[in-house]
Amino acid sequence: MAQQVAAKTREAGPDHDPSSLALPLALYRAVTAFGRVAVDELAPVDLSMSQFNVLTVLKRADGPITMGALADSISVRQASLTSVVDSLTKAGLVTRKMNPRDRRSVVVAISKKGDQFMTEFLPGHYDFLEGLFAGINPRHRQQLLARLNELIDCLESYPTGQRTS
Repeated sequence: MAQQVAAKTREAGPDHDPSSLALPLALYRAVTAFGRVAVDELAPVDLSMSQFNVLTVLKRADGPITMGALADSISVRQASLTSVVDSLTKAGLVTRKMNPRDRRSVVVAISKKGDQFMTEFLPGHYDFLEGLFAGINPRHRQQLLARLNELIDCLESYPTGQRTS
Protein backbone atom coordinates (compact mmCIF):
# COMPACT_ATOMS: atom_id res chain seq x y z
CA MET A 1 0.00 0.00 0.00
CA ALA A 2 2.75 2.46 0.95
CA GLN A 3 4.55 1.77 -2.33
CA GLN A 4 1.35 2.42 -4.32
CA VAL A 5 0.83 5.71 -2.49
CA ALA A 6 4.44 6.73 -3.11
CA ALA A 7 4.11 5.92 -6.82
CA LYS A 8 0.89 7.93 -7.15
CA THR A 9 2.46 10.87 -5.34
CA ARG A 10 5.50 10.80 -7.62
CA GLU A 11 3.10 10.99 -10.59
CA ALA A 12 1.84 14.31 -9.21
CA GLY A 13 5.34 15.75 -9.39
CA PRO A 14 8.70 15.76 -7.61
CA ASP A 15 7.65 18.49 -5.17
CA HIS A 16 5.06 16.28 -3.45
CA ASP A 17 5.94 14.36 -0.30
CA PRO A 18 4.43 10.83 -0.42
CA SER A 19 3.71 11.02 3.31
CA SER A 20 1.20 13.82 2.65
CA LEU A 21 -1.02 11.26 0.93
CA ALA A 22 -0.08 8.23 3.02
CA LEU A 23 -0.73 9.92 6.38
CA PRO A 24 -4.48 10.57 5.91
CA LEU A 25 -4.95 7.03 4.59
CA ALA A 26 -3.13 5.53 7.57
CA LEU A 27 -5.12 7.71 9.98
CA TYR A 28 -8.38 6.67 8.35
CA ARG A 29 -7.44 2.99 8.61
CA ALA A 30 -6.41 3.39 12.27
CA VAL A 31 -9.61 5.25 13.22
CA THR A 32 -11.74 2.70 11.37
CA ALA A 33 -9.96 -0.24 13.02
CA PHE A 34 -10.25 1.35 16.47
CA GLY A 35 -13.93 2.08 15.84
CA ARG A 36 -14.59 -1.58 15.07
CA VAL A 37 -13.03 -2.85 18.29
CA ALA A 38 -14.60 -0.06 20.36
CA VAL A 39 -18.05 -0.93 19.02
CA ASP A 40 -17.46 -4.56 19.98
CA GLU A 41 -16.46 -3.56 23.50
CA LEU A 42 -19.44 -1.24 24.00
CA ALA A 43 -22.13 -3.39 22.33
CA PRO A 44 -22.81 -5.54 25.42
CA VAL A 45 -23.60 -2.40 27.46
CA ASP A 46 -25.68 -0.90 24.63
CA LEU A 47 -23.61 2.27 24.24
CA SER A 48 -22.24 3.99 21.16
CA MET A 49 -18.75 5.46 21.11
CA SER A 50 -20.29 8.96 21.21
CA GLN A 51 -22.35 8.08 24.28
CA PHE A 52 -19.33 6.59 26.00
CA ASN A 53 -17.24 9.68 25.21
CA VAL A 54 -19.92 11.90 26.77
CA LEU A 55 -20.06 9.74 29.90
CA THR A 56 -16.26 9.78 30.16
CA VAL A 57 -16.14 13.59 30.01
CA LEU A 58 -18.99 13.96 32.51
CA LYS A 59 -17.42 11.43 34.88
CA ARG A 60 -14.23 13.53 34.98
CA ALA A 61 -16.05 16.88 35.12
CA ASP A 62 -16.24 18.81 38.34
CA GLY A 63 -20.03 19.19 38.27
CA PRO A 64 -22.45 20.06 35.47
CA ILE A 65 -21.05 21.50 32.23
CA THR A 66 -22.67 23.33 29.35
CA MET A 67 -23.50 21.57 26.11
CA GLY A 68 -20.97 23.84 24.39
CA ALA A 69 -18.17 22.82 26.76
CA LEU A 70 -19.16 19.17 26.37
CA ALA A 71 -19.13 19.46 22.57
CA ASP A 72 -15.69 21.09 22.68
CA SER A 73 -14.40 18.33 24.97
CA ILE A 74 -15.23 15.58 22.50
CA SER A 75 -14.60 17.62 19.33
CA VAL A 76 -18.13 17.56 17.91
CA ARG A 77 -20.66 20.19 16.96
CA GLN A 78 -23.20 21.01 19.64
CA ALA A 79 -26.10 20.21 17.28
CA SER A 80 -24.89 16.63 16.78
CA LEU A 81 -24.51 16.18 20.53
CA THR A 82 -28.18 16.79 21.32
CA SER A 83 -29.41 13.35 20.24
CA VAL A 84 -26.57 11.65 22.12
CA VAL A 85 -27.44 13.50 25.34
CA ASP A 86 -31.15 12.81 24.74
CA SER A 87 -30.52 9.05 24.59
CA LEU A 88 -28.33 9.12 27.70
CA THR A 89 -30.97 11.16 29.54
CA LYS A 90 -33.67 8.64 28.59
CA ALA A 91 -31.44 5.84 29.87
CA GLY A 92 -31.03 7.71 33.17
CA LEU A 93 -27.25 8.00 32.78
CA VAL A 94 -27.12 11.82 32.60
CA THR A 95 -29.22 14.74 33.76
CA ARG A 96 -29.92 17.91 31.87
CA LYS A 97 -31.29 21.16 33.29
CA MET A 98 -31.34 24.89 32.63
CA ASN A 99 -28.06 26.64 33.24
CA PRO A 100 -28.56 28.69 36.43
CA ARG A 101 -26.03 31.27 35.15
CA ASP A 102 -27.54 31.61 31.67
CA ARG A 103 -31.14 30.55 31.15
CA ARG A 104 -30.57 30.39 27.38
CA SER A 105 -28.41 27.29 27.77
CA VAL A 106 -28.53 23.94 29.50
CA VAL A 107 -26.02 22.07 31.62
CA VAL A 108 -25.43 18.34 31.62
CA ALA A 109 -24.13 16.16 34.45
CA ILE A 110 -23.60 12.48 35.02
CA SER A 111 -26.39 10.96 37.11
CA LYS A 112 -25.90 8.62 40.06
CA LYS A 113 -26.80 5.72 37.77
CA GLY A 114 -24.31 6.93 35.15
CA ASP A 115 -21.59 7.44 37.75
CA GLN A 116 -22.16 3.95 39.15
CA PHE A 117 -22.08 2.45 35.66
CA MET A 118 -18.80 4.20 34.81
CA THR A 119 -17.24 3.25 38.16
CA GLU A 120 -18.02 -0.40 37.42
CA PHE A 121 -17.20 -0.30 33.69
CA LEU A 122 -13.95 1.70 33.62
CA PRO A 123 -11.59 -0.85 35.25
CA GLY A 124 -12.46 -3.40 32.55
CA HIS A 125 -12.21 -0.70 29.90
CA TYR A 126 -8.69 0.19 31.06
CA ASP A 127 -7.76 -3.51 30.88
CA PHE A 128 -9.26 -3.65 27.37
CA LEU A 129 -7.16 -0.67 26.25
CA GLU A 130 -3.99 -2.13 27.79
CA GLY A 131 -4.59 -5.35 25.87
CA LEU A 132 -5.45 -3.51 22.69
CA PHE A 133 -2.18 -1.59 22.69
CA ALA A 134 0.00 -4.33 24.21
CA GLY A 135 1.74 -4.81 20.86
CA ILE A 136 3.25 -1.32 21.06
CA ASN A 137 5.99 -0.88 23.64
CA PRO A 138 5.30 1.85 26.23
CA ARG A 139 8.03 4.18 24.95
CA HIS A 140 6.65 4.00 21.42
CA ARG A 141 3.13 4.62 22.76
CA GLN A 142 4.34 7.84 24.37
CA GLN A 143 6.05 8.89 21.15
CA LEU A 144 2.93 8.10 19.13
CA LEU A 145 0.79 10.08 21.55
CA ALA A 146 3.13 13.07 21.29
CA ARG A 147 3.04 12.91 17.47
CA LEU A 148 -0.76 12.58 17.46
CA ASN A 149 -1.08 15.62 19.72
CA GLU A 150 1.22 17.49 17.35
CA LEU A 151 -1.03 16.45 14.45
CA ILE A 152 -4.16 17.54 16.32
CA ASP A 153 -2.62 20.96 16.97
CA CYS A 154 -1.65 21.24 13.30
CA LEU A 155 -5.12 20.26 12.07
CA GLU A 156 -6.99 22.43 14.56
CA SER A 157 -4.93 25.48 13.64
CA TYR A 158 -5.47 25.02 9.89
CA PRO A 159 -7.95 27.60 8.56
CA THR A 160 -11.14 25.83 7.49
CA GLY A 161 -12.61 26.39 4.07
CA GLN A 162 -9.23 27.03 2.46
CA ARG A 163 -7.51 24.97 -0.18
CA THR A 164 -4.19 25.83 -1.75
CA SER A 165 -5.09 24.69 -5.28
